[in-house]
Amino acid sequence: MASLSEKHLYKVLEFPKHLQTTAIALLKLGCATASEVAEVTLKARAVESSYLNQLATMKIARKERRGRQACFTINLEDFCW
Repeated sequence: MASLSEKHLYKVLEFPKHLQTTAIALLKLGCATASEVAEVTLKARAVESSYLNQLATMKIARKERRGRQACFTINLEDFCW
């Protein structure tokens, strides 16, 4: 996995505020579920699930299914367009 650079951080600052907090929490956690991100951001799990799915649709995060749970990771390879 590529390392986080200034270019990545500047890209996060271009996101809407609600997605910034989710993306930063996901960067800190690495691979995390919506529940784990919600514990960091102090938002509801359903809200974080929606935000994480938005990031996945934007190809910023990668969504992997592990049984019934979805684990999200930041997709650093495709992060800077």
